[in-house]
Amino acid sequence: MGSKNIIWMMFYAYLTPLLMIRGTLAKESDPRSLDEFLHVHAQKIVKWPRLGAFYNIPLHSNYSGIEISYIQINTSSLWTSGINSSFIHIPPKTRIRPSVERLDIVFHHLGNLSSYYFSLPHHKFITPVIGFTAYNGDRNASAANRSSVHKLKLEGNNTILVQFEDRSIKKGENGSKKCVRFHPNGKIEYSHVVSSNVCHVRGQGHVGIVVRRAKPFWKRRATKCWAIGLGVGIGVLFFAILAGILLCNFARRKEVKSMQRQSEQSEALETVWVGGTKMPAAGRMRTQPVLENDFLP
Repeated sequence: MGSKNIIWMMFYAYLTPLLMIRGTLAKESDPRSLDEFLHVHAQKIVKWPRLGAFYNIPLHSNYSGIEISYIQINTSSLWTSGINSSFIHIPPKTRIRPSVERLDIVFHHLGNLSSYYFSLPHHKFITPVIGFTAYNGDRNASAANRSSVHKLKLEGNNTILVQFEDRSIKKGENGSKKCVRFHPNGKIEYSHVVSSNVCHVRGQGHVGIVVRRAKPFWKRRATKCWAIGLGVGIGVLFFAILAGILLCNFARRKEVKSMQRQSEQSEALETVWVGGTKMPAAGRMRTQPVLENDFLP
């Protein structure tokens, strides 16, 4: 076996565990995987749910901080009465797509793990993320149909109200509060916060309230200093180029004047006409020719 093949095998053996760990972490922090896990876990805890009753579902220590509740309801009851949980109000005349006889809805409060599952550039959550997802409540349906987040959709003319605890903007937080909704397909939607920290959304997903994250003082100062330094650097470069051009022109003028002065000080030559052209000519021969000897042939 060649040395190159050995090197590639060693590299592959080293890299494979890292890729597996990375994939596992990515899956654990995926909100869709969390939704599916919470639904399956709720069904295991509550094997025979009573229609219209809320169940608080305990979780493992790995998910400490997350609170979930579970309800199974007929679609007819959802249409006539809606659903009121402790922090989410689904209004009446809400339709389910595709249509099923009964559905499961899992409500979850992510608590201090909100930023672990969701993040927005240059924004900060001032409330925990609250989510709710609807599933096919038929226990006889296939597991794939029951656990898929995209199988059921909540639709209606009236918006769903998500109520948060009152949170004021603290030091280091900039701008007004905004509602942000994370769709099951990954889309992000912003909306205004209604009084008493209420968000109006259409359809299921995860909802939170965010504000723009203010830059630290040292970053703002560094940005300002960088801008000033850039302006000063451009100015110095401009004046350096201008000074170089002026110095070149001055040196050229000085050289031309020196050449003119030398030409004026040199001996003037007589001129003669050759044909129709006037040309310089020496008036006399400065050095007389001397023969090396007087011998003539």
